[in-house]
Amino acid sequence: MQGTWRTRRKSIFIFIGSFLLLAFLVFKLYPYINPAPNCFDQEQNGDEDGIDCGGSCAMVCNDKVLPLEIRFTRFIESEENLYDLVAFVQNPNADKNIEGSILDYSFSLYDKAGSLIHTFYGTSSLPTGQAFPIIMQNIPISFAGTGNALSRISFDVSNLSRPWIRVDEIYKNSFFRVEDYLYEREKNNITQLTVYLQNTTRANFKNVPVRVLLNDDKGNAIAANETLIRDIGPGATTQLSFTWRIPLEIENPQVEVYPIVTPDTYIR
Repeated sequence: MQGTWRTRRKSIFIFIGSFLLLAFLVFKLYPYINPAPNCFDQEQNGDEDGIDCGGSCAMVCNDKVLPLEIRFTRFIESEENLYDLVAFVQNPNADKNIEGSILDYSFSLYDKAGSLIHTFYGTSSLPTGQAFPIIMQNIPISFAGTGNALSRISFDVSNLSRPWIRVDEIYKNSFFRVEDYLYEREKNNITQLTVYLQNTTRANFKNVPVRVLLNDDKGNAIAANETLIRDIGPGATTQLSFTWRIPLEIENPQVEVYPIVTPDTYIR
């Protein structure tokens, strides 16, 4: 009898030990066997609106992204056989942007017969919830002796299928204001625009593209240019110079200034 009880007690201990070990393993392995919903599991679960997008996920579902609006495209002869290409774009998305805030684009140029001359590719920072110009400068096009001419251009964006992510709505705000500007026509046979731009915030900014359009009295762009603010501190004012190597025909243009602010240029 004593041997039988000893054997039964040993069996009970083994059973309890095995049960505890199994419970421990289940407790440890359950998250791997049945993981909690997350934004990278390639399934629609949790509070997501789609597969790994919407809800608490950073990625935005494609059906929530508003398309970019192309307000106008224009080519401007900056000097003989050199052209500036301009597209004016509106990003209506106030709280979302392409991952990295970089837009891939192309300009296609056509002659009088409608034949494609060439397509030029570039990238631009994409501000959130704002309208802004994209400028490609000093494109060489020559029709010398052919009687042909540049007739029209088209503009296209190619990476809108890349992920869009949620961003702080602060980026749709205006962070700068133009304190003053000086337009000098035919100064040493060139045209120069000097802009005094103030950072109206308590933040620092770095590598901010600044683009300008000069418009005639009908609002048509007759000149375009851009420069870069390397660094500007809270409340500071910087002087920016934009130069065209020919005298522009207009004496008193409408001046539009567009600082391009994205999360990469904004330092809290």
